[in-house]
Amino acid sequence: MTQPLPPGVFAKALQERRVRQRRRRVIGWSVGGGLLLLVVALVYAGWFSPWLTAQRVEVHGTSLLTPDEVAQAAEVEMGVPLLSQDLAAVRGRVAALPEVRDVTVGTQFPETVVINVTERAVVYQRARDGGVDWVDSDGIVFRHTDDPTGVIQVETDTDDQRLLADVATVVLALPDDVSAKVRSFQADAVDQIEFHISGGRTVVWGSADESELKAQVLTALLTVDASVYDVSAPLHPTTK
Repeated sequence: MTQPLPPGVFAKALQERRVRQRRRRVIGWSVGGGLLLLVVALVYAGWFSPWLTAQRVEVHGTSLLTPDEVAQAAEVEMGVPLLSQDLAAVRGRVAALPEVRDVTVGTQFPETVVINVTERAVVYQRARDGGVDWVDSDGIVFRHTDDPTGVIQVETDTDDQRLLADVATVVLALPDDVSAKVRSFQADAVDQIEFHISGGRTVVWGSADESELKAQVLTALLTVDASVYDVSAPLHPTTK
């Protein structure tokens, strides 16, 4: 037989349920308010406070350029919050430096703008205005110095980037032992590339097409005593 509930039990349970609901609401409001205050604090710290502002620029990856040259080109606004920095504009200014092939820009809290530079690499040089131009694998002239360095020197008056890039393709295809023998190098047109090696010998290369095959053929041909090695048609090379 079911016993009747004591008087007031239902009312007490209802009251306890209401108390639990109020407690959950208070906790929810407290947590929500705390999160809101945290967001406000973060926004203030990131965009408006004197904390987390740019105080220094850190540059990595330079050898031709100095870190100071990169930092000056970057024109980072000191004292401006890191989150407000126009990093794309900073990157664009650094990328405009002729020696820079690629660049990434980021921030390092609490106060640093970090610039990582990849510089262009010289493949060959050409004589110009009493000095030498440095040319990379894309045919980009990115530097001018008074004295040549230990790379192949090319004679050409062209500013045609395609021809300059074709010359780079040829130079990069040459085996090290052949490169060491090069005494002069001419490029009058895209299909008129030739160079002279030790012993007064001439290599007629033609265009930059099939340069790796031409390099292999030339290596074999150099075992033959000749004054001219023509690999312009690598499947039908000739010597004389």
